[in-house]
Amino acid sequence: MAFYRVLLSGTDFLFDSGFGPKKSSFFTTRWVKANTPEEAELKAVELIKNDESLLAKVVKSESSQPMIHLEEMYKVNWFEYFRKNPGKGYTFY
Repeated sequence: MAFYRVLLSGTDFLFDSGFGPKKSSFFTTRWVKANTPEEAELKAVELIKNDESLLAKVVKSESSQPMIHLEEMYKVNWFEYFRKNPGKGYTFY
């Protein structure tokens, strides 16, 4: 198994801004352990899809079709993985 740092972007997310729903996008990094780069991408996306702190702020709407995209992926050593694992937070724009 290898260790990966996966940078993802989320687009077309509808959030409750306190002043009504607003479309927004974000970047986030997740650290995963996987057998292949493809598996690493799927695991990182799954972490985002199951993130309760993000889901609590998302407004469900038929006019919004949120997508998560792979931006970058790097294989990292075990020390960096365990120091950062699993990653959290988002940078919204």
